[in-house]
Amino acid sequence: MGGYPPGRPPRRKKSCGRMLITAAGVVGALILAGGGAGFAVSELTDRIEAEQRQQQQHQGQGAPRSTEQRSLPYEDRDPEEWVQALTEVHEGVVVDWEAPPHRGRDLDRGQTVMEAPGVLLVDTQLSGAMGTGTGFVLSEDGLAVTNYHVVEDSSRVRVTVSDTGRKYTATVLGRDAENDIAVLRMADAEGLETASLAAGDPTPGDAVAAVGNARGQGYLTSVRGEVLGLDRSIYAAPEGSEEYSRLSGLIQTDADVVPGYSGGPMVDADGQVVAVSVAASSGTTSSEVDGFGIPLDVALGVVQQVLSGEETDTVSIGADGALGIMIRPGEDGVVVVDVDEGSSADEIGLRPGDVIVAVDGHSVGTSASRLSRMVNDRNVGERITVKWITANGQVREEEAVLQEAVVN
Repeated sequence: MGGYPPGRPPRRKKSCGRMLITAAGVVGALILAGGGAGFAVSELTDRIEAEQRQQQQHQGQGAPRSTEQRSLPYEDRDPEEWVQALTEVHEGVVVDWEAPPHRGRDLDRGQTVMEAPGVLLVDTQLSGAMGTGTGFVLSEDGLAVTNYHVVEDSSRVRVTVSDTGRKYTATVLGRDAENDIAVLRMADAEGLETASLAAGDPTPGDAVAAVGNARGQGYLTSVRGEVLGLDRSIYAAPEGSEEYSRLSGLIQTDADVVPGYSGGPMVDADGQVVAVSVAASSGTTSSEVDGFGIPLDVALGVVQQVLSGEETDTVSIGADGALGIMIRPGEDGVVVVDVDEGSSADEIGLRPGDVIVAVDGHSVGTSASRLSRMVNDRNVGERITVKWITANGQVREEEAVLQEAVVN
């Protein structure tokens, strides 16, 4: 294996070798046994590894997305006043800080959380799979936040309010893939209890707890730790790959975050939200795993940008553009697995077995993720130029008009 990429953050209590960061979400095939359904849960290493398992990618992205004003189906509100109104509004998530600390080599399995106002269990429908994560409520009428990788490429999002068990369908209002934040709207929601936000920022040495739906267990647990550092940058990559994805400005903790905590709140000793859990270093023992969180002000900045209705280079609002194909990584490019009949891809002549090599003159490499981002970051109706090699070796290049994506 190769060494660390340049600029990696300092690490404590870790053996030598490459640091592998895993997105703290869960994905598993839906299995039927004895007439019931359940999850075959496996750890999801980041977005890149998920594609290498040949999951469906509805393409998009590469060239900068146009910054245009879009109307949102959401009430007008003053963002600053709204955020201020959520600060320390109640006692927050109840974590048993008096419980004996975790000891031993095994990962901390966490403590069951009985009271977590405003915290959500997130379930998603993917292509041939189910996903799960965590989120939290930001308004009484159903505005919520989670990680983008929790809902990415999903065709349906359902959330459950942890304290009441009430379930809602949710739509993705907008997302920032670079900062891994998605903004959700819960349908027909009213009178919801919101999360309670911390008034200040965490500092090294502060006690924190990550709260989440660990491994898709269907209820909340918390894992305690302390802040090790701020403004950390990490590189996520699947095992054996040098294709790193960078996340910056993170809070590093020694909490044993595991898949399923993604998008959930990281709270301080008063139960107030200070960050959004996003990733963990890979490992099987407590000494090998650290958890990382997106600072609350970064997450709320994305929410405010989405509510403003104005897109930026990183913030996308509403439906993505799409070609209408399923893809997987290949040796010489990105292989087309399936083409939707009547789709943009179908109209320009893309067929299963073709290999896409470039979009608008930019190479896609062998990354299905890169191709997806190059298309999905574009608006419905925009034109892109796709270059590909047909199954019989012919090089073709055609202009496609993007359709509306059917996945997030």
